[in-house]
Amino acid sequence: MDKILNDPRFQKRLAEVAQQKGVNFSEVHEEAVSYLNELYTEHQPVADLIGVQLGQFILSRAYDKTIDVNPKEVKEVARLIRRHPVAFVMTHKTYVDMFVLALVLARHGLPIPYTFAGINMAFMGVAQLGRQSGVIFIRRSIKDNLVYKITLRHFIAHLVSEKAGFMWAIEGTRSRTGKLVWPKMGILKYIMEAEQYSKEEVKYIPVSIVYDLIPDVKEMAREMRGKAKKAESLMWFIDYIKKMGEKMGRISLRFGAPVLPEPSHTLTAF
Repeated sequence: MDKILNDPRFQKRLAEVAQQKGVNFSEVHEEAVSYLNELYTEHQPVADLIGVQLGQFILSRAYDKTIDVNPKEVKEVARLIRRHPVAFVMTHKTYVDMFVLALVLARHGLPIPYTFAGINMAFMGVAQLGRQSGVIFIRRSIKDNLVYKITLRHFIAHLVSEKAGFMWAIEGTRSRTGKLVWPKMGILKYIMEAEQYSKEEVKYIPVSIVYDLIPDVKEMAREMRGKAKKAESLMWFIDYIKKMGEKMGRISLRFGAPVLPEPSHTLTAF
């Protein structure tokens, strides 16, 4: 964390914000530290192992233990990971999507990427494990929070400079209809900006996960009929796992060829 806080470019941006707001630098710096504490995560081997085993336990309650993959695609992903930071860009159908990709990578001896997740998932138990296994809990609405955006951008840039990989659902929310949801480009934009900052070439790999059945359908149907969405919590999570006792068939995962995002005039220089 100190490496980020002591980065002259980070300090310069905070100083500019302090000047714009007409407040002391120390006030803005303290705010940034609180956000960085909220965002900060790392990969502890024991926590990674526990996370993979938890994912395997949850998925095996409902799905076949073998996840269908294309060996040639996995081999190409392994080659890219050895040379570049890799960003896995997924669509979002169910709460277990991230477990599926993490499990596939772990089973093939590949590193588990940093995972972007909503701050709503940072409840007791999951928050502690997540922050030791590479989960970055981010706020959903940061439009007017300049200090938070600067802190998030520089944290991502730091990870890219360390050749870290990422995975996230570009839609930002689960599809309630089975159709693709219009993507939210914020995280993609920040990673592209981080490429310029760190001079690392990130490879963007589309990921498709297909389920015979998904466990979220019944609850989604109730929500569409007007039932209030349950807030995520430890008890909610335990209840979700219990409901996965019903057999739901197979899971298939496919990796696409790396995509080169078009340069955008909206990218912000550090």
